Amino acid sequence: MIRINLLPVRAAKKKESLRQQASVAGLSIVLLVLILGVFYFSLYSTVSSLKESISNSEKESARLDKEIGELKNIEAEKKVVLEKLNIVRQLEVNKRRHINVISDIARAVPERVWIDSLRETEQTVVVTGFAASDDILADFMRQLEKNLPSWRIELEIAQRTEKEKIKLAAFTMRLEKPKEPPPAAKPKA
Repeated sequence: MIRINLLPVRAAKKKESLRQQASVAGLSIVLLVLILGVFYFSLYSTVSSLKESISNSEKESARLDKEIGELKNIEAEKKVVLEKLNIVRQLEVNKRRHINVISDIARAVPERVWIDSLRETEQTVVVTGFAASDDILADFMRQLEKNLPSWRIELEIAQRTEKEKIKLAAFTMRLEKPKEPPPAAKPKA
């Protein structure tokens, strides 16, 4: 029988098998490195885009915070302006009220009554002057009560005096303003 030496073939097969395994292992490692590289760069780009998004969000947040601060300043200024406007309105109302009071007093003054001074405080008006007689002074008070019906009119001083050799009734009168009801609370919107 013929003898065939299979050892060199086996050794060659073994070498070939080892070489195939080494090349498969090498290719697997290269493929694994490529996959890991792609995964790393994918993660890196995701992280970069997230960092950029965070940076943009922080910039937007800072811009919005600045606008909120400006809005708060505007609201504070608006509140101050509204308070000033209310003060101006109140002054106009008071001015008209003062003019009306002085006008009512002036219309009530009969002939032969002379007003020397008018002093006004928040709740009172003090009128000093002279009248030709006590009757004319009484007429003046009655006319004031008609012109200022809700006011309390009180004669504080009435005395006979002589001015430039003419006998007159000097008087001081206190007119008290009516109590104003407190303003109703405005409902908050």
